[in-house]
Amino acid sequence: MKYYLLTFSSNVKEVGKIPQSEECLIGDIQQDFIPWEGVINFGFKLPEPNLEKKSKQTSYLNVVAIPSFFLVIDDELLNFLRGFKICNYQDWKINTWLNKKEITKKYNLFLLNDTKQSKYIDFKKSEFYSKKLGDWNNSSIQKSVFVKDYDEYIFVKEKLRKDKLMLLHKNVTLDLSKTKVDLFRIVNAPPGGYFVSEKLKNAIAENGFTGMEFTEVSELNKVEVIY
Repeated sequence: MKYYLLTFSSNVKEVGKIPQSEECLIGDIQQDFIPWEGVINFGFKLPEPNLEKKSKQTSYLNVVAIPSFFLVIDDELLNFLRGFKICNYQDWKINTWLNKKEITKKYNLFLLNDTKQSKYIDFKKSEFYSKKLGDWNNSSIQKSVFVKDYDEYIFVKEKLRKDKLMLLHKNVTLDLSKTKVDLFRIVNAPPGGYFVSEKLKNAIAENGFTGMEFTEVSELNKVEVIY
């Protein structure tokens, strides 16, 4: 089964305006104490997006202020996802402002707690390299880096950072040959984001959900996939 990276729709006719929300009552959503992964077992101030005048109320919203490890989805899409294999997740009902005047309560902040970079990235088959922090010149000096797993990747990345170096990738291999879930998330390693199965992607299209696009994993830059 093929898998696809979930991204915001680039179809202005579909979403009305890109991004749909530039202004937002941020709450605590950008604070350092909000974890990238795992269960959030404490209360926090929820964000309140404000939809721009021309924005449409799509199933999936593009809200600039909300970090990408969260999704903003409406009730209908959330209930739909519950019928698929999507691992552990949390959701929070949020207020969404319409032109700063009215509030709709149909949107939710959604988070997949479990992340799969350790399980699905084949680090031994991937290629990484180090460069001076902030140096994006393609012709500058690079040094190959090899890691055997995610734990070593994090260790090496942090060690290089202390030496003012960054860890980049030439190629990342995703092994999805044994993947059974319909929705998973990768964080803190390339390629990051939410990924959906072909089954879920097709079902989303058939049921008319809006605001999203999909790119098959093998079409992503510097990514190889094993199905």
